[in-house]
Amino acid sequence: MKTLALIYASEGTGHKSAAFALREAFLAANPEGNALCLDILDFVPPFMKGLLSGGYDVMARSAPWLWSRFYWGSDKRGGQATAFEWVHGQFCRACLPKLRRHLASKGAEAAIFTHYFGAAEFAAMNRGRAPVYYADTDFETHRFQRSREFTMSFAGSARAARQRYAEGITNVMATGVPVAAKYAHMPTKAEARARLGLPAREKIVLVSGGGIGAGPVQKAAESLAAAGYYVLAVCGGNEKLRASMKAFFMYKENVRVEGFVPDMENYYAAADAAVMKPGGLSASEALCAGLPMLLTDPIPGQEELNLSYLAANGAARPLVIPQRAAEAAAEIFESGEASKMRECALSIAHPRAAAEIIDIVTQDAGAW
Repeated sequence: MKTLALIYASEGTGHKSAAFALREAFLAANPEGNALCLDILDFVPPFMKGLLSGGYDVMARSAPWLWSRFYWGSDKRGGQATAFEWVHGQFCRACLPKLRRHLASKGAEAAIFTHYFGAAEFAAMNRGRAPVYYADTDFETHRFQRSREFTMSFAGSARAARQRYAEGITNVMATGVPVAAKYAHMPTKAEARARLGLPAREKIVLVSGGGIGAGPVQKAAESLAAAGYYVLAVCGGNEKLRASMKAFFMYKENVRVEGFVPDMENYYAAADAAVMKPGGLSASEALCAGLPMLLTDPIPGQEELNLSYLAANGAARPLVIPQRAAEAAAEIFESGEASKMRECALSIAHPRAAAEIIDIVTQDAGAW
């Protein structure tokens, strides 16, 4: 295969990160190949892109109850799901013909979607012509992500694979969520701390709000700092939060505040535990570091399900009240639970998921 299309939606950051992880894996396996990373929202009118992308960010930050109604209401058949399917149909009519023409002009031989927008419909449109795959970015799935139309689905966990099996969808493999290749070669804690200029012997807790910097990052950081932990606070793309925390912790030597960081693997590896949101990509990356997670403020729907999966597998604990982050950290450190959580995290990590997916797609597409 010479040309592969990787299609995401700029709704949050995880779908794009997964697409670029797959692109990296494809080019590593096919140095002469071409990998197209495309935002499906670039194929709809600008007002629709702003509504879909911006609307998700607003709901995730400010109105999670609204997202909850949409997610759970559309996950089962009924009036709300029917209404959304009509809207989604309009979206598909607006973008899929353009996407198909674009991929044809670029000579794309196969496509992998990391977001459900138009994915199953595009697969149906290309049935018998070119393979279309779906890769999960969370540990459980919504019904819009499960379809027999895909040539194959790559499940984010064994649990996500079982959801498909239960519906008679058998062309699925539990590869895990695709993450960047660097997560298969994590630095040691000592190496990571040296690279970041962090104290070698202190208990360090990472506090992260994911790519969009959502959640109670500052509240958790205040609790941990007051208890004497060294706090690594990563605010992602939330510049307002970063500026606010920089000012608040200006004279605190045990708090370091960052915005977006390109070497997140060093932050995961340097920490002894993390207080974070249960985003599928960030949690998958943390698993590769064996990092015990205290999960807080999940977005209703996919992040609630991620939290359930990670807690059930012993890699995480829910943190309902972020102002008690220090108490929760003390409990897992003093009881020895943190060490068990580390082992559990490593046991369900999939650092080579992207490479495995590309290997399967490359071999499979060669038969078309």
